[in-house]
Amino acid sequence: MSKKETPLFVNEGQMISPEAMKQEIALSHQRSREYGIDPIRRNKKQKMLSPAELSERRRKNKKLLDILCPQFEEFYKLLYPNDFIIAAVDSDGYMLHIRGKEELIEDSAEKNCVPGYRWTEEDVGTTAISLTHKLQIPIQLVDDDHFCRQAHGQTSSTAPVFGKDKKLIGIIAVFGSSEQAHAHTLYMVTTAARAAEQQLRVLRRNRELAANLNFLDQTISFFRIGLIIINSEKYIWRVNREGANILKRDDLENNPLSVLQGLNVDLDHVEESPEAWIDKEVRIKVQNNHIRLILTVQLVKSEEGERLGAVITFNEVRDVYKLAQNIAGTRAHFTFESIVGVSPAFLETVKLAKGAASSDSTVLLQGETGTGKELFSQAIHNQSCRRHNPFIPINCGAIPSNLLESELFGYVDGTFTGAAKGGKPGKFELANNGTILLDEIGDMPHRMQVKLLRVLETGEVYRIGADKPIKINTRIIAATHVNLPAAIQAGRFREDLYYRLHVFHIQIPPLKKRGRDDILLLASLFLKEGAAVPPALSLDAQNLLISYHWPGNVRELENCIQRALHFCEGETIEVQHLGMPEVVTGKTYRSSGSLDEVIRKTIKEALKKTNNSRVLTAKLLGISRATLYRKMDKYGI
Repeated sequence: MSKKETPLFVNEGQMISPEAMKQEIALSHQRSREYGIDPIRRNKKQKMLSPAELSERRRKNKKLLDILCPQFEEFYKLLYPNDFIIAAVDSDGYMLHIRGKEELIEDSAEKNCVPGYRWTEEDVGTTAISLTHKLQIPIQLVDDDHFCRQAHGQTSSTAPVFGKDKKLIGIIAVFGSSEQAHAHTLYMVTTAARAAEQQLRVLRRNRELAANLNFLDQTISFFRIGLIIINSEKYIWRVNREGANILKRDDLENNPLSVLQGLNVDLDHVEESPEAWIDKEVRIKVQNNHIRLILTVQLVKSEEGERLGAVITFNEVRDVYKLAQNIAGTRAHFTFESIVGVSPAFLETVKLAKGAASSDSTVLLQGETGTGKELFSQAIHNQSCRRHNPFIPINCGAIPSNLLESELFGYVDGTFTGAAKGGKPGKFELANNGTILLDEIGDMPHRMQVKLLRVLETGEVYRIGADKPIKINTRIIAATHVNLPAAIQAGRFREDLYYRLHVFHIQIPPLKKRGRDDILLLASLFLKEGAAVPPALSLDAQNLLISYHWPGNVRELENCIQRALHFCEGETIEVQHLGMPEVVTGKTYRSSGSLDEVIRKTIKEALKKTNNSRVLTAKLLGISRATLYRKMDKYGI
């Protein structure tokens, strides 16, 4: 093909005319002369790599060569094998690979056209390789288009290979006799370059997809929640590490979801009613073990709306409840270090409580209101083997009897109007593996005592409306100010329940019996907690605190000190700052009539002193508000 038949070149939307190509060749010849390129013979000192450097270059360009070398074998068959050489050049112009007849390669070696040599314009002047390297377009030179006479009588066709972001990563070159020059050769070289680019894009895309999948797998493996991904046929595609741990199986992938008995996911229903599949509680069977899960199912669709599958996130019910308790703050805060006292009777009580902490038996705490029953229960829990699990307190006397059952045992979905969707766990479930404090158990309705007795006997609870029990492992600490033996005699408390609770009995002494040292020690503690620089107690104030009978016990003393800190503006707390009730400053109640009349009169006088404040009256009398309301209702106050 003559130079006038040089084809039009297209690169990145630019079309180079034959006239423009002539100009580029002329400019290249001019630069070659300026570089001092020998127009007769190749430079014997042309830049060449050592064998080690060539090996390293090939290693760095392995991805390109892995595509080009097999391609050269197919491409070579389409040429005249005895007349052409095909070569691969890197982005810096170094020849890395050559394929051709041995005689032709030997002849090329005389012209430095073998692997290791650099073929830039500065090294060899005008060649198809150097022009493609500089202009980054397909080039075909014939005869004296080449600057050096050693290439005259030759034709060379080259095409650039671009990688990511259109960056030059290599060149494909074909050399042969100018008698074999044809425009088709350039088209074939250019097509081979574009095919290589496409293969590189596919490989790069596959690597990116593999990296993304690996990143996704690594990411979901770090989730602290179970995750299952299923396809539209409900076959399991992925299970993350936490999911495998919860389900105790690592062989679920590529199996149908039905291998998890009880996990019946209806994708049609998920699409119709997605809200019904949010935080859904299920019970599944895995290798003869039953596991209760709370799960959410979310459909996955394509951009066209085609259903691809679903993502199932889940966790064990017990872990969800534990998290809920952590967020809600229902954890025990007090320890035995929080319990202050030096009296022998009190220290003996503390010793018993520490003994209870080392066992897992049911504990019954008895003592007057305000003696610190909940403080002791928290300390027992925090020194027990259950200390890292929930501590759930519930006041059995403060909740109406018709609501107490649902609070303790929970209910299933649809049990009654207004019930929480999906049901609700009870306190026993929430306290699973931890401790439940049944405070004021002496005020528990008789009907609930029967149900509690069954829980103690079986270790199971039935949610309201449920037909299957839930196994629990919850330690019970019961507390009351009521004289339970007397309540049994009066028919208000079950004797069998009492003996079930009376495994580890602890009687907390009232503050008055703890004596002078404990009263002043606690008073000092409350002063330090209430003020950065606490005032001192006058001698009269101390004597008054010591002589007072403290019906509200430690709680009343704490309230008394807080009130004194509020009214004291100096450095010493006097008697008047304490605001002690007049009835105890040297006088005692003197009443005639029946016990009921005495109680009625006492409540009325306390209401009068507190301007009918139920809260203050309950504190003054040392009873709970629920007990006060019941007494007021009983005596018509």
